[in-house]
Amino acid sequence: MIESFFELVKPAKYLLVLFFLLSGLTSYAQKVTGLVIDKATRQCISGVVIKAALVTTRSNQLGQFEITISHPDDSLKIIHPGYQTRFVAAGKPNVLLTIELTSTVNNLNEVTIYGDRNFKKDSLANRADFARQFNYKGPRVIDAFTNGMNFSPGEFFSVNLLTLVEALTKKSTPEYKFNKLLIRDEHEQYVDEHFNRGIVSGITDLKGDTLAAFLLQYRPTYDFVKKSTDYDMEVYIRGCFKKFKDAGYKNVGPVLPEADKTGGDVKLN
Repeated sequence: MIESFFELVKPAKYLLVLFFLLSGLTSYAQKVTGLVIDKATRQCISGVVIKAALVTTRSNQLGQFEITISHPDDSLKIIHPGYQTRFVAAGKPNVLLTIELTSTVNNLNEVTIYGDRNFKKDSLANRADFARQFNYKGPRVIDAFTNGMNFSPGEFFSVNLLTLVEALTKKSTPEYKFNKLLIRDEHEQYVDEHFNRGIVSGITDLKGDTLAAFLLQYRPTYDFVKKSTDYDMEVYIRGCFKKFKDAGYKNVGPVLPEADKTGGDVKLN
């Protein structure tokens, strides 16, 4: 009788130990706030990918970000097209972390030389490196039914409750969020390929802070760029530049075609 009692208690003991171990891992979780800037121009950089051990986030339009770290010794990986990738210590939770990125663009005697990036090559390499994450779909509700949709009226079928729960909650999982982040990052890089400092400066002659303000204010959507030819992009940039110039180089709205005005948000598959 006593032996049977201990046999019943043993699994509970292991679960209790596991609970305390997991509590210890999550109890430290702290939020770190920071700012990402260009080392040379001191301008804030938006859309920068910041990766910690368990989570990934992006800097906003002001270059600011907030990320949760699970350990005081965590390091952050900082990634953005056109800049050198950096690894930095997460720092203290209550101290603003300023991260300086070095551009891969070199300015020599007013001649700007831009690194020759190949979006298609970079995209294929990125999809190869993160193949599992890019291909993540997660279970569907229909997958919870043993016969799927192939059953006749009155035929017996069962429901896998675990699969059903996973299907209903998959959008809150790290795998789902990381999949969407990878796709969004790929879309952002596609826009960068067709709307960047070199292209815009060549068309408008804008430079420095004014060019940076123009790029931030008039950045087109992925959907617009995807369906546009090089000629369409030049027309778009010239139209925005005219509006920007007429407004005294102040922030005014972009000049998107009527069909694209409702497509401001990046659509994720």
